[in-house]
Parts: sequence; C-alpha cells; structure tokens
Amino acid sequence: MGKPVWGTCAGLIFLANKATGQKTGGQKLVGGLDCTVHRNFFGSQIQSFEADLPVPELASKEGGPETFRGIFIRAPAILEAGPEVQVLADYPVPSNRLPDSDSSLDNKKENAEEGGKVIVAVRQGNILGTAFHPELTADTRWHSYFIKMSNGNVGEEASSSSLAPAEVDIDITTNQQPRIDLPIFQ
Repeated sequence: MGKPVWGTCAGLIFLANKATGQKTGGQKLVGGLDCTVHRNFFGSQIQSFEADLPVPELASKEGGPETFRGIFIRAPAILEAGPEVQVLADYPVPSNRLPDSDSSLDNKKENAEEGGKVIVAVRQGNILGTAFHPELTADTRWHSYFIKMSNGNVGEEASSSSLAPAEVDIDITTNQQPRIDLPIFQ
C-alpha cells in the first residue's frame, strides 16, 4: 500500500521477497523488500550476541558515533540484496560461522564467504529492515531515521527534535563502560 514499514529481526524475514533456512513448507512472507534473508543465520537463542556495527549512513544522517551496538537474538542475515536496496550495515562473518551445508544455500554461502560479510540493515524506498534489535538499546538513531524516512525527510536537519540520539554517560573517573549483557560475536 506504499506505507512506511520497518521490520526488525523476524519482521525483516516477513518483509523479504525470499527466505531460506526455513522449516518444510516455509513461512508465508509479506514481501516488498528485494532481498534473500536466511532465517536464524547466526544460530539459536543461546548464540545471541552484541556487536558494534559500522553505520556511516546512520551517523551522517542522525549524528552520533560511526558505530551502532547491534543486539542479535536468533538473528537472520541478508545474503543477497537487489539493485534498489541500499545497504546500511553489514557484519563480518568468519567462514566457520556460516550455516551447515544446504543445497539451496551453497551459492549464497559462497557469496557470503567471498566478501566475508553479511548484510544486517537495509532500506528500499520506504521499507527499512534490520536483523538486530535497535529497540533494546538506549540509542534512538534508528528510530529517528525511520520517522524521518517515513516523513520523507531523512538527512534534513530537524529544527527541533525530541528524537535526538540518547546521550550515554560514561563515568570518566571510574572509566566504567556501558553494561554488555550478551556475548560478543567473534
């Protein structure tokens, strides 16, 4: 219907035109996002992790650091993206972390191995997709990006914004870093 949509994690899978790694019979997809998503690419629930993602587009449009702390919970990954899809974030994947052999995935896995990365955030027109969970962080830049994208003004300076990225205070006297609850993917 042309309305803005943002799919995170399972929502990304539903928005994809094609999904792999599904159970027999598959999952009905809404579609609209010209990409191939691999369901549970990073593994099961116990293999959930956090990672710093380079996000130059997000940083240039919303300010803040050049990275975003992504929280991946039984996360999918985008293995292929069409020409109209803008890649907003990718993540390096060691070859030993790729999924077990599946004849339908062989070519896609080779592509992921060649580049050593999988795509974890994309935009196509008014559709935004993230394989991670931005809503579980204090950093609101993805939310601000989506709202501006929905209003057709991503990249424009907001005259007054309550959607500015959240400030994260680190106590420099004790050098305390932000709490990390999930393991780091390596």
